[in-house]
Amino acid sequence: MYTYCRTVDSEPVLVTTQVMMQTSRQLQDHLLCKRCEDVLNEGGERWLLPILARIDQTFPLLDIIEKFAPDQVDGEWRGYAAFRNPEIQVNMLIHFAMGVFWKASVHSWTGGSREPCIELGPYREEVRKFLRGETPFPRRMGLVLGILPRDKALISFTRPYRASAEGYHNYLFYVPGVQFVLSVGKLLPSDTRDICFASNSAHPILVADFSEDVKGLFRRIAIKAHKSQKLVRYLTEKKRSA
Repeated sequence: MYTYCRTVDSEPVLVTTQVMMQTSRQLQDHLLCKRCEDVLNEGGERWLLPILARIDQTFPLLDIIEKFAPDQVDGEWRGYAAFRNPEIQVNMLIHFAMGVFWKASVHSWTGGSREPCIELGPYREEVRKFLRGETPFPRRMGLVLGILPRDKALISFTRPYRASAEGYHNYLFYVPGVQFVLSVGKLLPSDTRDICFASNSAHPILVADFSEDVKGLFRRIAIKAHKSQKLVRYLTEKKRSA
């Protein structure tokens, strides 16, 4: 992800509630042994990461999706049935998403905190077994896959975080051009399985412009963050040259 967010004149910009700064220091920790890490690498990461949206507005994953006409169009939304497209590695997309959600549920990924990023409760073990290939996709979960158009794809990424659904839990994370939403609980809406990328045999993919939602998240995070002097100088120079 950091490679995608690096430009010719700037390191990636880290945004937290405390600070905004340019840095190549990656968020990482020793969590898994090599064998278990390879389960995630081979399960989906190595296939998906090279085909995400790029800063030059190329988007290989969307190119693959659009090789077939949309199965449903509703205003600005386009729905694609991934099962018709043999180039879409459905199982790898599911495995990648669930791997990221699971890692966020077992580790904090922030310095000084022991609390995990998200709380999956009793469902965490179900996800682990799924990732290991021991059980099918968990029953009381729904995974929605959203894709941004090429010219709207934001070259950024987020850690998984809890959103605002009531009656059940829902979690999101974003990588360049792609948003994954995981809904969890006994009181999921009745249509959750209909749009679930994993459970619906058509494996629906939604393509639409939800970029303002992603931008809004970064605005809320950064509203009180202190900008480093280096970043201020960089933004000032970019504004002058624009």
